[in-house]
Amino acid sequence: MIRTVLEWGEQALPDFQILFRRGGRVIYFNVTAGGQVTALAIGLFAILFLGYLGLRFQHFGHVVLTRNHMLAEVGREKTDLAQQMEALRDTLAEAESRAEAVGEDNDRLTTALATAQQRIALLQVQRDHAMAEAKKQFKERDAERSKALAMAQQRIGELDAERARLQADRANVAHDLSAAQDRLNSRTTNLSQLSQELEKNRDLLRHSDSNQVALQARIQSLEKDLAQANVGAGKFKSDLASIDKRLNAVNTERERLVALGQQTPVIDDLAVEHVRAPDTRLAMVESSPHTGAIPSLRKGGSKIEALIASTGLDVGRLLSDVSSDSRVSEGGPFVPLGDATRAGSEARRHRLLEKLVETLPLRAPLDHYRVESPFGARRDPFNHRRGFHTGVDLSAPYRTHVFSTAPGIVIFAGAEGEWGRMVEVDNGHGIVTRYAHMHRIFVVKGQKVPAHYAIGELGSTGRSTGPHVHYEVVVDGTAVDPAKFLGAGDNVIQVGAQQ
Repeated sequence: MIRTVLEWGEQALPDFQILFRRGGRVIYFNVTAGGQVTALAIGLFAILFLGYLGLRFQHFGHVVLTRNHMLAEVGREKTDLAQQMEALRDTLAEAESRAEAVGEDNDRLTTALATAQQRIALLQVQRDHAMAEAKKQFKERDAERSKALAMAQQRIGELDAERARLQADRANVAHDLSAAQDRLNSRTTNLSQLSQELEKNRDLLRHSDSNQVALQARIQSLEKDLAQANVGAGKFKSDLASIDKRLNAVNTERERLVALGQQTPVIDDLAVEHVRAPDTRLAMVESSPHTGAIPSLRKGGSKIEALIASTGLDVGRLLSDVSSDSRVSEGGPFVPLGDATRAGSEARRHRLLEKLVETLPLRAPLDHYRVESPFGARRDPFNHRRGFHTGVDLSAPYRTHVFSTAPGIVIFAGAEGEWGRMVEVDNGHGIVTRYAHMHRIFVVKGQKVPAHYAIGELGSTGRSTGPHVHYEVVVDGTAVDPAKFLGAGDNVIQVGAQQ
């Protein structure tokens, strides 16, 4: 190929000479076709090389500019990164500080958690121990209660048998007393006849000493028989009074055992109360002038009748109710006693008054109390408007035992709106007693309660400003002043004490 180029150059480029004159001398150079071709090739190569260098230099400048721009960007990014690094260092320092604080909190919480877990474990052990102890005590108390209940039932059976025997003895003694009274009446009649005969025979006695001695001996014999009959009658009366006394004692003991059986607490409530609260079982409470038993009314019946009438009750209707109740509960063989005397009628009336007094709410619901708000019109403690107070508010220390004021049947026991926890007892004769604002209730609906039976604890539930019991007496659906019943009860006790 080079030869072809040289041949082409020889044909297209003829040889020529280049002359140089210097100092009178002429110097020439022969430029052949090959030289021309070579020179052209070198020139072309130089042009291409310079073009390449120019393009390369231009590209290098662009690269340099791009690099400088990139370096500037890198510098800015480096500055930003330095700032971010500084911020990250600050954030890291803050995070390390917070991590240290969190570590301390974590250590403290870990310690507290460990302590709490130990406390929980200890409490669980104590709870298990308390539950075990409670179950053990409950089993022991339940066994004791079952044993006491069995003994009480056995004792009740024995007392029932004793009462039946005493009633039979009383009937026999009453029959013997009636017979003795008949004999005494017969002896008295004979003595009267003998006295008349003695009067008739006095004239004969004047004439006959022997007849007089015989008659005197007969009179002495009759007087001796009369004295023996009187002694026998006194003995029969004493035996009858003793039997009545023993019968009353048996009835009292039986009622006490029956009441004791009714006061037995519910099993589940006893176990729960032993774990979560102190033992609050009922106990015997010392009697006060308002809570003691009503004394015997063998005398002073008219005063007692007047005191009962002062409460506004119809004494005649109540005595009729008691009398009808007495007829329902009486029995036994018929023993004729002759015509009823005035003394017997008065004694029966006194007995009916005694029975009536025992059924009326003449006691107070608290052993010791202070009257805070009486019955009747008053200013309401909440809205300060005039209103009517249907009972009396009796205050005493919080959780003082509240007692039934008369025997009866519980017709309501629970929460009742503004009354709070309330108990209502139907005492018969159309009389209902109500006890409101109590803290706790011991009885249930349908339960029979005797007089002075603990039915709950004094509190301040419902619409109340402080611890007290709201006590009401409702007669035939109308609220009456309980103070009349409390005052009558005090007066009945005073009359009984004077006797």
